[in-house]
Amino acid sequence: MKIIAHRGWSSGDEENTLAAIRRAATEPSVSGVELDIHRSDDGGLAVSHGRPHPGAAGFDEVAQFISETTLEAFVELKEPGIAPEAARRLASAGLGSRAVIFGPGEFLEDWDGERLVGLGVIAPYPWQIPRLAATHAPDMILLGWDERVWTRLAFRAWWSVFSLRRMGQRHSAAVAVGVARRASDLRWLRRQGIDAAVADMDAI
Repeated sequence: MKIIAHRGWSSGDEENTLAAIRRAATEPSVSGVELDIHRSDDGGLAVSHGRPHPGAAGFDEVAQFISETTLEAFVELKEPGIAPEAARRLASAGLGSRAVIFGPGEFLEDWDGERLVGLGVIAPYPWQIPRLAATHAPDMILLGWDERVWTRLAFRAWWSVFSLRRMGQRHSAAVAVGVARRASDLRWLRRQGIDAAVADMDAI
């Protein structure tokens, strides 16, 4: 199971920054970084969880840095209409074989034609997976929980009955889960046979 550093490393002042990604690149246990992208005020793409703030890292700069490492790039779309451009920029940086762009299904509707990078779809609820897989034929399915304790418990309860690994096989897609904020989460996810876990590294 690959470990993907959430927002470059974790939440906080350095999330989604080059400093966070540099830190991830020095950690042997980390295989990749997860980043959030928005359209910036100047019309480009910026790395930011919320609306880009002054000084937010440019997507091209970040992609270029990742291309000079062995890291994989998991790029989450935070708004619709930017998937094709983000894919072209990642491919231009030489990341076509080790990048996946993902988001909710409605953010992927304008992405057609050749897939220059991997396509991932976020499935908020398990019963939505068949429809999303049929619509988008994703390379990766992403699931998980949020900061609320009950969502983590509900996720583990559901997927202790059903199989994440078999679900991925059924839809011919890799499976990634997050956000892990405890070492016990990673131990449980490893036993599920998934492909990747997105983790807050400071919390592990």
